Amino acid sequence: MFQLRWLYGMLILSVLTIVLSFFPVPAFLLFVVACLGLIPLASLVGQSVERIAEHTGETLGGLLLATFGNATELVIGIFALLEGLVDVVRASIIGAVLCNVLLVLGVATSLGGFKHGRLSFGRRPASQYASLLSLCIAGLVLPAIAVLFASRAGQPQVAERGISLSIAIAVLLLIGYVLSILFSVFHVGDRPDEDGFQPVLGKPSAEALSWLLALRKAGIETPDPSEEELLREKSPLLPAIITLALATAGVAWLSEILVGTIEPFTSLLGWNQVFVGLIFLPLVSSFPDYLNTSRMALSKRMDMVLAATAGSSIQIALLVAPVLVLVSLLTNHHLNLLFSIVELAALGLGTFLYSGITEDGELVWLEGALLILIYMIMAITVFLFGI
Repeated sequence: MFQLRWLYGMLILSVLTIVLSFFPVPAFLLFVVACLGLIPLASLVGQSVERIAEHTGETLGGLLLATFGNATELVIGIFALLEGLVDVVRASIIGAVLCNVLLVLGVATSLGGFKHGRLSFGRRPASQYASLLSLCIAGLVLPAIAVLFASRAGQPQVAERGISLSIAIAVLLLIGYVLSILFSVFHVGDRPDEDGFQPVLGKPSAEALSWLLALRKAGIETPDPSEEELLREKSPLLPAIITLALATAGVAWLSEILVGTIEPFTSLLGWNQVFVGLIFLPLVSSFPDYLNTSRMALSKRMDMVLAATAGSSIQIALLVAPVLVLVSLLTNHHLNLLFSIVELAALGLGTFLYSGITEDGELVWLEGALLILIYMIMAITVFLFGI
């Protein structure tokens, strides 16, 4: 409950952002306040969906969690496209994937590993995450490689064909997302896992929803089995729906304000927009995940940590990125999937390291530290060179 009270207190910053937007305040101040104001709203969206999912059952609840798992990134991306900040949107896609699979997972693993030593988890879900991340890599890497070699070969209409390729791959990635939902949520051609976890959702389902409710009421300590049964009462449905609607509207409003400050903010500090999209925006939208995954890791719930990190990265690549590509067709600024070499290298290294450290079904704090270090290397490289 302490965490909820703390987040409720930060809602003051959400209101302050809206108020300041009507006055000629410095872009730096408005950018910082908007970033901080988005944190409690993003957390409230996630909490509201979890509470609604308690009433809808495993299938619909899982679908809700999958749909709203990365709502903040999607809303920010849409407003950035409307402002013509295509480079920021493109960087934020890679940034969100890497932030979850490197930084969030690394922090949670380090904390849990320091407390408990070796942290165990199911190998089969981790293997499915690795397979889906491979699909994500293919969809995000191949367009850039194709355009790079086509440009060097002097082929005609490379830019136009790059847009066409991005649209085709966006559709295929969406198909991959739908197939993963059919398998993970609706269990088409498969039986539900006995442990109640579903890959791709970015959140756990059914049994895990009860655990999340228990965590909210018991803090970071693991409830006894007898106590956990008493904690399974459902939250009221109507307040959760109202909270979700208001929090989503708030995210949209603050996202519009935040996006409007990016250009003057980067000009003031002399920073490049790619760095803001790759590092700053994902850090803001993923901040509630640091709290949730750290609590899960401290309670040795590593299956849930992987669901909330790798699953969220998969959502970004298979759902958010394709949707943004297709939405950009309705604007004057078309988004393609042509990322820089540094971004692609970081994505490939992150996915390779994730597959390597999860194949044995155990994680230790050192492996979490390695994930954090790779993220820091990428951040410093992009900050200094802007590519």
